[in-house]
Amino acid sequence: MIHTFARRTGAAIACVFFLSHGMRAQEPPAGANAPPASPLPSYIKSIEMLPVGVDQPIAPVDHPLYSYADSARIIANGAIWAWGDAGRPAAMAKCWMNRNGTQTVAFSLTSDERVVARGPQNKVWRPEKLQVEPVELPGAPAPDDKDAVRLRQLKDQARRFTAHEFWDPENSRFELRLLVQPVHRYQDVKHKVIDGAVFLLAYDNNPQILLLIEMLKPAERAARWQYLLAQVSSADLHVNLDGKEVWQRGRTPGIIGRPTDFYWHMVTTPETAAP
Repeated sequence: MIHTFARRTGAAIACVFFLSHGMRAQEPPAGANAPPASPLPSYIKSIEMLPVGVDQPIAPVDHPLYSYADSARIIANGAIWAWGDAGRPAAMAKCWMNRNGTQTVAFSLTSDERVVARGPQNKVWRPEKLQVEPVELPGAPAPDDKDAVRLRQLKDQARRFTAHEFWDPENSRFELRLLVQPVHRYQDVKHKVIDGAVFLLAYDNNPQILLLIEMLKPAERAARWQYLLAQVSSADLHVNLDGKEVWQRGRTPGIIGRPTDFYWHMVTTPETAAP
């Protein structure tokens, strides 16, 4: 009886092994026949993003880079979106649904050129000043030829950054944590970026700061690294590199800012903004 049970068990395991491996053998390679991207939500489709003085719109990345919720700060259906599917994003936004049903799109300028965004309900974002400023990242290794190794290098450099913010109640201090998996990777011929990544510094899972780390390889000099920082929060923000503060942003005026600022909240009503 024991031998019969063993034979049956072995046969069952073999069958499962054969079926699972047989099915895997027939699967297409990664990226082949991939399902179409989910339709963009209406509040993203309704936004026309253009470089200043140019008529050709900048297309949004066809999927959210990151999704989250924050019960402590009463945020639902939160996501990070980006415009520009090639090279460094021209702009990014933290979007969420408010408890009164309105939709917030918190634009953040990440380009070294100004843009204009036209949204629903005659909302227009036209930042007058740039936000990001590339800073050389000292002590980084030479970029590796292998993508997987470069990804590990990017993560190692991102771990050198720490951050905190001051926010209500009573301007309390909150430590931010690095989400070590980048939400976006890119190359940028114009800026000589051979590999770039967008990391998030977050309060719990709620992004507050965008950290962009880039590997550059100009023809006339050796490879080097740089970083850029941008806000996606109205709080008083502080970032340290190797324990020394390197970047700070004060509180956003009136929380939402102004449509001429490089960080601004576009708030639309439920009828127009509903996904």
